[in-house]
Amino acid sequence: MTRELIADLDDPRIAVYRSLKATNLTRGLGQFVVEGEKLVERLLASRFPLVSILATDRYVTHIEERLPADVPVYVVTFEQIHAVVGFPFHRGVLACAQRTAWPSAEEILRQSDGRATLVVCPRLSNPENLGAIARIGDVFGINAILAGPSCPDPLSRRVLRVSMGSALRLPVIVADRLEETAGRLTSAFDVEFWAAVAKPSADSFEQVSRPDRLALVLGDEDRGVEPDWRARCRQSITIPMRPGAGSLNVSVAAGILLYNLTKITRQP
Repeated sequence: MTRELIADLDDPRIAVYRSLKATNLTRGLGQFVVEGEKLVERLLASRFPLVSILATDRYVTHIEERLPADVPVYVVTFEQIHAVVGFPFHRGVLACAQRTAWPSAEEILRQSDGRATLVVCPRLSNPENLGAIARIGDVFGINAILAGPSCPDPLSRRVLRVSMGSALRLPVIVADRLEETAGRLTSAFDVEFWAAVAKPSADSFEQVSRPDRLALVLGDEDRGVEPDWRARCRQSITIPMRPGAGSLNVSVAAGILLYNLTKITRQP
């Protein structure tokens, strides 16, 4: 490990860590940043190559023995790190990693044992919802999340923070032509698409038998699953609620549905 003290906060070596809150539009960048010890540890265990570490002088000795020898560790004072990242930061350490593409959805299905569960998010606005869905999907052992191009960047700081690093382990594949991907998965791999809707007329999730290869389509926060995606789905399922109740948050609904749709794959 190479420890390097940073005196000038305009040093280009720490530019990637600068003003993180104000520069959250990271999709087009070749690198991304994680915050805090837990996420750094999960980054180290992931497939994404570590580029550098930024730590405070109070924290660096706590983390340095766990770091690869060839990774530069940039050190600033506890007071300086707030100015670098652009908000009060008390977690002591950040890490920068290189983006690496996930295998395609087709390749993931080829490697599955015949049974697979995908989550499809054609359109989401809130990165916290995507992060929560990634964390839930990881816990329940789904194979991948397929996201449309307007969804939040799955490697943005908010998605990574809310997912507690699950987005580093569970493939979250952004597909520019998600509809075409869905068509290929249906024709080549017999994936059955189901829409999760808040409609009493839909089938209760408790009354349906899932197929071996299932893709659960989740709608956006305001409008739910769009009509064109409902038309692609073989079935619509719902979570029964009391009369007059509002709809559930999309990540809460994902948790309820995925717990039930994947529990057959878990060991008793």
